[in-house]
Amino acid sequence: MSEGGTVMSKANWGRLEDIETLDASALAPGVVKRNVFWTKNGWDDYCARYFILPEGESIPEHSHDWDHFLISIGGHGEVDAEGDHYDLPQGSWARVPRGVRHIFRNIGDGDFSFICIVPTHGDPHAKKFQMRAERKNKKGNSSEGAE
Repeated sequence: MSEGGTVMSKANWGRLEDIETLDASALAPGVVKRNVFWTKNGWDDYCARYFILPEGESIPEHSHDWDHFLISIGGHGEVDAEGDHYDLPQGSWARVPRGVRHIFRNIGDGDFSFICIVPTHGDPHAKKFQMRAERKNKKGNSSEGAE
């Protein structure tokens, strides 16, 4: 057991809607982004992000040097991977391989919500947080040897 007699701290459980929103306005109008698991709460190598893409919106064509993993948890979307369309109703999943140009679209009525997993360096918020933490750690370690 940990401090206070509980096994899990508040950082280890919760509701998706209670996680702070991060600015992802460059992706699409009205998109909501929340980082669920990432460097900030113990997952240093990857980042699991929760997105809500409003009805009729899409995330423009792009590609990455890493695989992109998606799990549809609500609504109805699709991924267009280099011209091929893959249906993503609730309960579906997709893996977009590295280097593949792709578009995520909301093709349903209402919001399309999904979990998207990328390496930490593939998420600007996670990458920035990790870099700051590493800088802080280096400063802390260099001051220890200054005695």
